[in-house]
Amino acid sequence: MKRGLLWLSLCLCAAAQDRWVEVRCGPFQVFCNAGERPAQEALGLLEQFRYLIGRVLSRDDPRTPWPVRVLVFRSGRRAEPETTPQSGRDSFIASLVAETQPSAQWLRALARILLDANASRLPAEIEEGLLDYYSTVRIEGVRLSVGQPPSKPTLAWARIHLLSLHPDYYGKLRPLIYNLQQMAEVEPAWKNAVGKTPAEIEKEAAAYLAGGRFASEVVSGRPLNPRRDFHPQLVEAPEPDLALADLRLAANRIAEARTLYAATLKAYPGSAGAHEGLGLAALLAGRTREAESHFRAAIQSGSRNARIHLEAARLQTDPSKALAWLRKAAELNAEWAEPHRAIAELESDPARKLQALSQATKLAPRDAELWRALAEVQEQTGDFRAASRSWAAAEQAAAGDAERARVREARRTLEQRRLEAEAAARRREAEERERELARLKQEAWERIRAAEARANRGTGPPPEKVEPWFETPQPTGKIQGRLRQIDCLRGAARLVVESADGKLTRLVIRDPSKVVVLGGGRLELACGSQKQPRTVVIEYFPKADAALGVIGEVATIDYR
Repeated sequence: MKRGLLWLSLCLCAAAQDRWVEVRCGPFQVFCNAGERPAQEALGLLEQFRYLIGRVLSRDDPRTPWPVRVLVFRSGRRAEPETTPQSGRDSFIASLVAETQPSAQWLRALARILLDANASRLPAEIEEGLLDYYSTVRIEGVRLSVGQPPSKPTLAWARIHLLSLHPDYYGKLRPLIYNLQQMAEVEPAWKNAVGKTPAEIEKEAAAYLAGGRFASEVVSGRPLNPRRDFHPQLVEAPEPDLALADLRLAANRIAEARTLYAATLKAYPGSAGAHEGLGLAALLAGRTREAESHFRAAIQSGSRNARIHLEAARLQTDPSKALAWLRKAAELNAEWAEPHRAIAELESDPARKLQALSQATKLAPRDAELWRALAEVQEQTGDFRAASRSWAAAEQAAAGDAERARVREARRTLEQRRLEAEAAARRREAEERERELARLKQEAWERIRAAEARANRGTGPPPEKVEPWFETPQPTGKIQGRLRQIDCLRGAARLVVESADGKLTRLVIRDPSKVVVLGGGRLELACGSQKQPRTVVIEYFPKADAALGVIGEVATIDYR
């Protein structure tokens, strides 16, 4: 215990005494206590690695949802050990030793962050191969050496190496990655980019791995000069102290992180960052009341940390206050999907819930659960076509075969519900037309009976104006089917109707003004083959005309 306290005291003293400098570029923020040059070189290495990942993903400027803060410590016997990038208080946070190359595990973790933020879900074997392949990159200025095998080469690594450096496939990895992100079906994506199926490439990769002869290649990186392009600045207190505590928090060394945050708060009363760290440490330890108190204090101290607003909202019992903090979190970090997911969970209004989930899926297209939630809301609002597209995206974003199977089954259930809903809507529409037609006929009969009654009584003044009597046609023929074609002839129109059994019936319209359109609307006589044949019910007078090839004359038509 005494040793631990002594170590923490030394850390705090070191942070206070060291001269920390900072350099920034893109999503990277480098803190260094070993001087300006190591800071600049470390940032140059990070930028070259980001450039390399961006090139294979066809992204000019790969983003991350949070900054990537890297602490570069001076080398020596008492140097801080390297720690891989992990999610921290207000950034991804990691550490490196000055003037050393990052380990394969370190580069793999950074590649995972960049891949998650800049690519749609790829097949698992492709993603694992990419991570293995780029974990062994060696970076020396603008010279990037790729292709060195890891300590234990895998089939996934061999597949990416084959597609990257083998003469038969050189230059085909990028179009393959692009196709896999754009096309729902895997096999067409492979054949379009590589000219072979995944099974054929896997067989070749297995033989390639067994052969054990792997070339490497030096490629040119981004044209930059770290000493010229990156301008160091002194890091102001208490940022170095918070960064040291953040490293412990990210590594789940909660007690050490808590002590460092508390010491920082004592030295800098009202520090929003110290309250943030203490709140997260308390939350990880299960002390929710203490966490809530520190989150409130951080927000009152002017915290601009989206994660703190999100965590505070999750502990809030008042939905209106929780929503306000969540919207603030979304404003503070426009690249983060989590606030929008949380807003959707709290919103009761379908339109606002739909808006929140739509934004969340744009920011996190690899999250199958977000796509699934969006599809369910779209289904509830009756937008089955959009829901079908979201289910397809959820299937593509699924992380494994089991999850993909669950999504596929849910999608099939949705499709069945959609078909049933559309059939029910057609039935309701047809029933409504029938009711409207019945109502019109009933009103007509009532007027006829009233007129007959007045005539029989012979009483009452004659009407000022005698309306001419109109009687609808009384056809005896009837057919239901799809209107396939309308032939415009001289003085007539010939309708070709295909019944359910495939039989074609031809009818003629000689005077369109005499054709009654049931259910409202107007007569539509677009000549030629009908691109989208409509279902119709036609009543007609049987009257064959050999010259026209028709069996009758149309009296009424009902568009369905």
